[in-house]
Amino acid sequence: IASPSNEEEVAEVGRGADGMIFHGALPLTRAIMSKLDRCKVICRTGVGVDRLDLAAAKEHGIVVCNSAGCNSIEVAEQMIGLLIAVSRKLVRMNQYVREGRWRRHTAELHAYRGPVARIAGQTLGIVGLGHVGRQVAPRAQGMKMNVQAVDPYVAPVIADAMGVKMVSFDELVRTSDVISLHAPLVPSTRQMFGEAQFRAMKNTAYLINCARDGLVDTDALYIALTTNQIAGAALD
Repeated sequence: IASPSNEEEVAEVGRGADGMIFHGALPLTRAIMSKLDRCKVICRTGVGVDRLDLAAAKEHGIVVCNSAGCNSIEVAEQMIGLLIAVSRKLVRMNQYVREGRWRRHTAELHAYRGPVARIAGQTLGIVGLGHVGRQVAPRAQGMKMNVQAVDPYVAPVIADAMGVKMVSFDELVRTSDVISLHAPLVPSTRQMFGEAQFRAMKNTAYLINCARDGLVDTDALYIALTTNQIAGAALD
């Protein structure tokens, strides 16, 4: 089924199936899995399996796997698009033109748009140097950015081969001009960006999240944006 609207539809499709390929529009809950009378395996398209009740799957003898890397290039390209959009203020300026307010080289325009910094020469901090992060790094380097990363599971020799500097999480937060999130959502990463991290970031820095929304405390992000603690954010 392309776009199930409720748990009953998912359960009905899965009933009698030996396996399921799951895109993740709705979570696969314990209630759904209890109705999958023949299911032996569920494959999640993409990386994250946080929308599946893993404990329930284990209890029902269902193997859970993912297809890590299948869309890494697409996510990396999306990140670069968001980087350009937020740093060049494309959304804001599009709205400005549509409102009929375009006045080139005026104080009003510059006040509305805010400062625009050249991307080349800035420092990109990648949180999570896995499948997606390793696609983001060379694309950012192609734009002449300096790339640093934090990932407790990646050996420094791998980062060195990519020309990526491995740093601590605190140093990345403090020194990056752009921070891009590509970490999985697990208990240790949930709301890893909150009030303290936004205070520590440069007030000219941008946050880009193409991973799970749970990595960011959105209430703290709202405060950081409205009080100019950071320059902007792009969320996918």
